[in-house]
Parts: sequence; C-alpha cells; structure tokens
Amino acid sequence: MALAGRSTRRGAGARWLIIGVVITLLVLLIDASLHSRSLGPQQQLAAGDWVDRVLPVISESNTEAVRVRQLWAGALKMKATSVTSEIDQIAAGAAGAYRTVVGLRPPATLAGAAGLLEACLLARSQAATALQKAFHLVLSPSQTPGSGDAASSIATAGNDLQVSDQAYRLFVSNLPHIGATLPASAWLSDPGPYQPTNAEVFLASLRSAGSTATVHEVTIFAVSTTPSPVTTQGNTQVLPDAKAITVTIVVADTGNQDENNLTVTASIAPSSGAASAKDFVNLVPGEAHAIVNLGPLNPPQGVPVTLTVTVTPPTGSATPLATKVIVFSMPAPPPPSTTTSVPPTTVKSGH
Repeated sequence: MALAGRSTRRGAGARWLIIGVVITLLVLLIDASLHSRSLGPQQQLAAGDWVDRVLPVISESNTEAVRVRQLWAGALKMKATSVTSEIDQIAAGAAGAYRTVVGLRPPATLAGAAGLLEACLLARSQAATALQKAFHLVLSPSQTPGSGDAASSIATAGNDLQVSDQAYRLFVSNLPHIGATLPASAWLSDPGPYQPTNAEVFLASLRSAGSTATVHEVTIFAVSTTPSPVTTQGNTQVLPDAKAITVTIVVADTGNQDENNLTVTASIAPSSGAASAKDFVNLVPGEAHAIVNLGPLNPPQGVPVTLTVTVTPPTGSATPLATKVIVFSMPAPPPPSTTTSVPPTTVKSGH
C-alpha cells in the first residue's frame, strides 16, 4: 500500500504554514490593540459574560479530544459501524462547537481574541471532518482497497490540529485580564497517529479489522539504508562509498490476526562479503515494528546491487510472504594513480 506522496505532504505543510502566518499577524494586531487600553467596569462585565458562555464550549471541545484519542486507541477492536458512528458524532460535535462560538457575538474589546478561538474551533471541525472522511473511505464496503486518499485526509487532519492548538494558545495569552482562568485545550497531544507510516498501518489494519473473515497480512512499509542515498539515477539509488551498509525496515501486521515467529531478512546480490542478515518479530494487529540497522552487508562498488527484504512466516502459516526490492549502487573507486619516471639523461663529455 503506497504511502502518501511527497507532493501531498508538501502541500499540506505549505497550507499549515500559510495559516500559521495569518494567525501570527492577527495575534500581533490583537496584542497591540489589547495593550493599548485597559477595560473599564462595563467592558469587564461584558467580557466576563462572554467568557462564561464560551467555557462550556471549550469543555465540550476537550471532551471531543478525549473521544478522538480513545478512537485511535480502540478502533481496531470495535465494529466498523461503531467506528463510523463515533467519528460521525465527533465531527458533528466539533462543527457544533464552532457554530456556537460564532453565534455568541463577543463584545468589541474581545473581537480579536474571539477570532482566534473561532479559528481554533474551525480548524478542529475541519480536522474531525477529515478523519471522518478517512474512516468512511476505509470502512465503506463500496470503496476500493487503496487508502491513499484516506492517508492524505489523516495528514490534513494532523496539520489542522497543529493550527487549532496554536490558535487556542494565542487566544488564551491574548485575552484581557478579567479574572477568569481558562483551561488548557489541545487535540494534538500525540502527533504519532497522523504521521504517514503510522496512518498507513492504522488504515490497513482498520480495513482488516472491519472484515468478518480471518485476514493474515504483513506489510513492509519502509526500507532505508545507512549510509543514505545521495541521489538517484532512474530507479537506482546512489549511495556514497562505504565498505558496508545496514538496513532499517518497518514491518506491520495489517491483518486482524496475531503474526508470530516472522523472519525478516535483508539480502544483497551481488556481494563482496556478508550477503544477508535476519531478525525475528512477533506482531499483533495494527502494530508496526522498526528493525534498525540490520546488517552489516558488504556490497561491491561500481555495479548495481539488488537489496531484497522479505518477511517470511513460519512453515504452515496462512500468512503470505511479503517482499520489497531496492536497487542501489556505489561509485566505483578511482583507478590507482600511475606515475612514469624518466631516467636522467647522461651527458657525455667530449674529448
């Protein structure tokens, strides 16, 4: 299953950067406005009344954040209908929180700070909608097996939540001193589930978990070498000169059954020494495991080398073999330098 493309991740990052810049400029304007004057008694009362009305909304948003974290932790053990029902409720609740705050109409002295809270809740609503889309894409019987769109939606949700949490912190720090204590509020306390590989593993496992059939599936999600490639030539990675390499492999159980006694092997052909190395793992559904620096392996220089990573189940297992292949090369060493010595010329003296 393909990971989210680089262009998608760059687009999502650029989107977050633009939104972050806008929020930063907004907060600078708010800060200058708030510190240019103090609130009078009537303004204090109006501000306090508005804060009293938004506190329950913030509390509800914090409850929704807990529900999202619980869904990440427990979705693989839930029925598909329960997962979609839960994310539907979370998305509806996040959208409702945003609409409620927009409708409260803050006093003029709090207009800027209120705008930051609205931005926070809007971003959370958008993130919940993106998660809703991802889960429905994976769990709907009519969807094709690919989860690229779903993984992209999860990445978008993570970026939106970064913005939302920053907007909330700015909201709290720029609210005038009116004697009210606002609670902390964060939806992205753990960014791990929104990372590309973790999202891919979760989505693949979620699809298998929603199946009533027994699914044995192991997936190799990433293979990298040390030293890392310095460039590529077509489909061939070009590594710097080195006598040996090691391999880091991310493998995951994307089925709905435990997978035990798996043999993970990295081998190269041709080789100039050590040609293979192996390790062993046990996985539960939805678990990803990184085997770091497996090796060393000794590739020759100056020729294409095929690196093959395989995950082999024990004999008699119903789990299919998983394989991933990478072709790399190392530049040939320079030829040894040669020097030509010229014998000194002997000058004969005449008689």
